Amino acid sequence: MHLARIHVRGFRNHSDTALEFGDGTNIILGDNGQGKTNILEAISYLCLTKSFYASSDAVVLGLGKESFEVEGQIISDTQSESQIRVAYLANSREKIYSIGRRRIEPLSSIIGRFPIVILSPEHASITMGPPSARRRFVDLLMSQSSAVYFEDLLEYRRILKQRNAILLEGRLTKSAPWDVLEAWNEQLVRVGAGIMHKRTQFIEQFTSYITSSYREIVEAVEEPGIEYVPSGSPVPEEQKRNAFTKEDLEEILLKGVQERRWEELRLGTTLVGPHRDEFAMKVNGLDLRKFASQGQHKTFLVALKIGEFFYLQEQRRETPILLLDDVFSELDDHRTRCVLSLIGGLSQTVVTSTNGEIFDVAVSLNDHNRKFFVSNGTVVYESV
Repeated sequence: MHLARIHVRGFRNHSDTALEFGDGTNIILGDNGQGKTNILEAISYLCLTKSFYASSDAVVLGLGKESFEVEGQIISDTQSESQIRVAYLANSREKIYSIGRRRIEPLSSIIGRFPIVILSPEHASITMGPPSARRRFVDLLMSQSSAVYFEDLLEYRRILKQRNAILLEGRLTKSAPWDVLEAWNEQLVRVGAGIMHKRTQFIEQFTSYITSSYREIVEAVEEPGIEYVPSGSPVPEEQKRNAFTKEDLEEILLKGVQERRWEELRLGTTLVGPHRDEFAMKVNGLDLRKFASQGQHKTFLVALKIGEFFYLQEQRRETPILLLDDVFSELDDHRTRCVLSLIGGLSQTVVTSTNGEIFDVAVSLNDHNRKFFVSNGTVVYESV
């Protein structure tokens, strides 16, 4: 699919901005702080109903504005057109998402309908940061590819919220709420093990996508990998070498809940479950966080996102839009050319940069590939 046009009002420093994109590579150039990333944010609202960058809708609202609005036209691989509008009203804190003239509720039903892959500097935490950043990456990718997984995730979060509330009350009242927790423990184990089993299957499938895309970027012999480390009771080494069954994971979770119940009560929070999982990322068998260079981190991250693109394309049978926000700053010239060559034939790409020279040789401007300049929220199209 591709985004034919977008119109943004009252959004960050864009008071009234309209762009018509080509279906190939769209380059957005400008100095830092001029509004390049904001355009990618607006596209994120069309496809995900929210920003990939901001924590709340109110933060995105333009200074002194009472509302913002993002409109766009998305054309699917089958040439089906969707006219999308997202509006946020500051006074009521209401967000309205509509396709055509029909308002869509709940907003979660949009996830996966318009697949999108985003890579920005904020995603560096996927390879360098805490386990929560890697879980967010996996959860968003799996949620876009599977409505069932997303529904399970929402159900698990509801269970977790209730269970944490009981544990916190027990901590404050200095009482042991084991009878009340029993039913929630059963749900935690059942739904949690289902999520973890789906993650096990996902990692088995997704590893080949990373390996393939990594080798397109790096000619040297570097072997990327991801190891799924489920939360719960410690897993024996011999079991780590085998695929986890759902029954295995239920046993691991149940044992973990039983072993750590007093610690959970003391802290007033749930310490076992998929919300504590880890996805260990490695190069040549070594932990990426401990042993990789900055260039290897960025290369692995780009490979993850290219792998995400192909995985989503296959699972959703729809070509995702690729958004790249200043991704070349830590890549050498060779890896930069490899990445540009790789993404050039994938799909519609919208890429931001402060340096236009890196695109001069790799991207030829025409109706498919376009270049824009942004300055203080104003966009100018460079015609061919």
